Amino acid sequence: MGSTKHLSLLYPRPREGEEIPVQFIDIEKKIAAWSPEIRKTLYFDAFEQAEGLKRIREVFVLRVYNWYRDGQSIIELTNDERMQFEDIFNKFLLYRGEIRYRRKKEGRRYKNYFVLVDDSYSKKNVNEWLLAERL
Repeated sequence: MGSTKHLSLLYPRPREGEEIPVQFIDIEKKIAAWSPEIRKTLYFDAFEQAEGLKRIREVFVLRVYNWYRDGQSIIELTNDERMQFEDIFNKFLLYRGEIRYRRKKEGRRYKNYFVLVDDSYSKKNVNEWLLAERL
């Protein structure tokens, strides 16, 4: 396969066909703006704070636990991508499983999307029990 180093970054960007198992931590609505001086996207709570920067936009900052990184990662989502994530997360709450983060090329841009994968391995091989039953 190849190196998976790009999947274990703070801002992971899986290539087409790759996916990252993630767990939801938090989501916040932020103002994102590009700073040419430090060559980095900065996040603010209000439009006024981003004055003088480029590509000012409203985004949703999704913080997840990235299993490749063994720590937190940040994924910037548009409103449509956030709604798609919330649908998958609601299904996760109902049916369990594993949420995986992917990117798909649509036109000239990549779109973030999430899928819920059946976690049948753990359902078959792990017996559920309560701690009180073992004590």
